[in-house]
Amino acid sequence: MSDIFADIQPIRYGGPDSNNELTCRFYDKDRVVLGKRMEDHLRFAVRAWHGFRWPGSDVFGAGTFDRSWLTGMNDAAAAAAKRATLFDFTTRLDVPSTASTM
Repeated sequence: MSDIFADIQPIRYGGPDSNNELTCRFYDKDRVVLGKRMEDHLRFAVRAWHGFRWPGSDVFGAGTFDRSWLTGMNDAAAAAAKRATLFDFTTRLDVPSTASTM
């Protein structure tokens, strides 16, 4: 596990009156709505490629995102550390991760 987010607890449901900026005020993944949990209605996920690896390029040209963490991806130790950080980050968000393409 990475220690970058060690001081941040996973983001949970805090209720509509919560003053904590790191809680969900209306999304409670375990609340049943129309016979299904909210988590099953709203399938949030973090995509490693689109969220962290994609440089912002399209058919018209090169990437436009300045993502400093993309440097050194050919270094296996650096890549492993970045993957651990991504998994730690998604753990804090309490959402599924699809980091197999990192």
